[in-house]
Amino acid sequence: MRITAEFVTSVARLDQLPPESLPEIALTGRSNVGKSSMINALVGKPGLARTSNTPGRTQTLNYYRITPDEKTGKPFFLVDMPGYGFAAVSKWSRAQWQDIVEQYLDARPMLCGIVQIIDLRHLPQPLDHTMAQWLRGSDRRYVIVGTKADKVAKTKVPGLLTQVTQSLNVDSQDTMAFSAQTGFGRDQLWRWVINATNAIHPEHPKIFPDQGNQ
Repeated sequence: MRITAEFVTSVARLDQLPPESLPEIALTGRSNVGKSSMINALVGKPGLARTSNTPGRTQTLNYYRITPDEKTGKPFFLVDMPGYGFAAVSKWSRAQWQDIVEQYLDARPMLCGIVQIIDLRHLPQPLDHTMAQWLRGSDRRYVIVGTKADKVAKTKVPGLLTQVTQSLNVDSQDTMAFSAQTGFGRDQLWRWVINATNAIHPEHPKIFPDQGNQ
């Protein structure tokens, strides 16, 4: 499959969002969970999304235009959202990010799918549960992807996915494993993304109810 991919824009405020011209797939997860590496591996373009060893580096909604070949699907945006749960940034910054993420996920008409990313090696954290709970209660199409599958024994992957499914109280069909290093799970995630670009969703409840930062 031939894919072209390019960075389009970074959005710090909702009034900076690009025109509603293409379907959008949003990537959400804790800081340093591997969103940028997933983007690069998914489109086969190393260096497209900047990776960093410093958690909390992504502080904007980063838009990437993805164009598969005509036989595979139509163009869409991958939207890399700010990571949640990084304690080293100020509470004010976290509140700002949270507000942008909530409003974007709640009301963006072109948003047709959400990929929640967790580290397969660790049990989901409190904010992972908060995000998953919102996803379960919304009408958005979603999938939960356990990254860094190459860091564990291949035989342990199914059991770890089962733990994720039970911990987050989601259907096993809504989870998958992925490795940016080996490409494990890439085809499965691609199929999900292509199918999701045709989804339509109504209004949604608030993601993060008023609560202290975790």
